[in-house]
Amino acid sequence: MIKKNVAIFSGKTAGKLSRLLGNNGSTLPGVVALKIDPNIIRKLSRHIKHFIFITGTNGKTTTSNLLAHLLRSTGMKILNNSEGANMISGVAACLINNTSILGHIDYDYAVLEIDEASLPVILKQITPQMLIITNFFRDQLDRYGEIDMLIKDIEKAIHPIETKMILNADDPNVFRLSSHNKDNIYYGLGKKAYMFGDYGMSESKYCPMCGEEMLYDHIHFNQLGFFSCSCGFERPIPNYEIDNIQSNPLTFSLKNETYQMNMTGTYNVYNALAAITCAAELGIQDRNIKKSLHNFHLTNGRMQLFFYKGFPYIVNLNKNPSGMNVSLSEILSTHYEKQIVFFINDFIADGRDVSWIWDIDFECLQREDIKRIICSGSRTSDIMLRLKYAGIDPNKVIKIPSIEKAIQDAFSHPMPTYFLPTYTALQEVKNHTERSIKKENESCAL
Repeated sequence: MIKKNVAIFSGKTAGKLSRLLGNNGSTLPGVVALKIDPNIIRKLSRHIKHFIFITGTNGKTTTSNLLAHLLRSTGMKILNNSEGANMISGVAACLINNTSILGHIDYDYAVLEIDEASLPVILKQITPQMLIITNFFRDQLDRYGEIDMLIKDIEKAIHPIETKMILNADDPNVFRLSSHNKDNIYYGLGKKAYMFGDYGMSESKYCPMCGEEMLYDHIHFNQLGFFSCSCGFERPIPNYEIDNIQSNPLTFSLKNETYQMNMTGTYNVYNALAAITCAAELGIQDRNIKKSLHNFHLTNGRMQLFFYKGFPYIVNLNKNPSGMNVSLSEILSTHYEKQIVFFINDFIADGRDVSWIWDIDFECLQREDIKRIICSGSRTSDIMLRLKYAGIDPNKVIKIPSIEKAIQDAFSHPMPTYFLPTYTALQEVKNHTERSIKKENESCAL
């Protein structure tokens, strides 16, 4: 008890000091608390009856925030690591920040996104009531390693626990986790739901069970689609399947119900469907889900929309080939003049290895409506080189390593703009964008 209380007090104090010094400090309370009491997560989790974990490569934060929003709309008290601190120190920090100095936590559910590499460690301390798995793509190979090894580690961690699995039926990498005698619930998109951009399959095309090449009746994007193998490994029939998607505004139909969202990015239907599936399995009524879904607004840099001098400026995190290819597909679905700003960093949270940019279909940017492309971040030269090999007109490409100056340049040429930062650049991009817009609004008010 003494060690637990010291860990809580020290974690909270460290967090407050960090914020006083002008730092974010989102994980520092957890780092400090874990140093004092390595079992602090297990001890604090006993005060919350239900946990829901969301993991996978892409969509964790949006799905987690959306699910927390859906559950809160019913009056439930929900704990959520909305800022996206999803490693073990981030989970510890979330618990520390929301507990009293005596270790009491008053929430009905904890809805937590969990870093896929951290999931096996956290599952040793907390068994969630539900585990949502979004997808598995290659991401930060220097930290996660190859997908196959990552999934095997997750399989070992899942095997001994009792939990309901909410699985993406369209991803064969996710479906392989269904063979552990759990209560599996599947979600996915129908064949004719939406035609995503076609830029090939960069992930494994081979069956994870027998190694033979899989057959696809239909591909949504990357390896997501209707897959099957002669060994019997094939896409399951989803319990929840979207059969029609419309963009602008993002609208889709599910089980004869129509849902509308105030979000951009058609691929966000996967995140919405994962959250809806979980909420429905918890007994939330369709009418409540529909109303809450329509009132949800992104504020976390995932297709977050700003306006400057009447033009849309969209910020969207991009950290791997699959995510970037989908973002480019969304950008190219419009035909008005636009500019794109790439912010490529290589800090620890991004992954030191930026070779992933060579797996992106930048060749698709050879279009007249792409007027300007700004390259920024610590690996500016790398993205410049990649665009050169992609055959992009060098007169369109601008080198501005400073993130702040790159944003200023983009605002000095007002037009529809897409800011595409990696993880460590995201918050800086959001901060500079918000400050620039605030300054513009204040000057207009004078």
